[in-house]
Amino acid sequence: MNDFKNCLILNGQSIGISKIELNKSELYIEDKTGKYSLCVHIYNWKEINSIKTRKRQSIEFNEYCLCENNEPALIWPTDCYIKKPTDDSIIFYLKFDNFSDICYMNKKNCFDIELESLEVNININYKDVIGKSIIYKL
Repeated sequence: MNDFKNCLILNGQSIGISKIELNKSELYIEDKTGKYSLCVHIYNWKEINSIKTRKRQSIEFNEYCLCENNEPALIWPTDCYIKKPTDDSIIFYLKFDNFSDICYMNKKNCFDIELESLEVNININYKDVIGKSIIYKL
């Protein structure tokens, strides 16, 4: 990875990142404690690959799933774009700050915390591909 700072910010607080994985069907990000993870299901690589270098493009993905203690909830971003700083790198930016349509998929129908905001900024270097995925353990 280059100097770009990857970040995962929940309710205004950085919760760190322990793992980033990108493969042909999803982007997976896990926080430092292992309590929270975000999985973005990707179906539109043709659109992503068509983004010109040094350009930014708003983009929608198939599904956004936030987990707390492996209990998922479907969430929808308020801002989502991809930026391609170089031919070999891609930045995923996702911001969530409206949780009125959240769909919890657990028995208690909530998380331990009240969700106010989630912001994700991830830089991936295509040169780091091993097999069919890119994995960063931080």
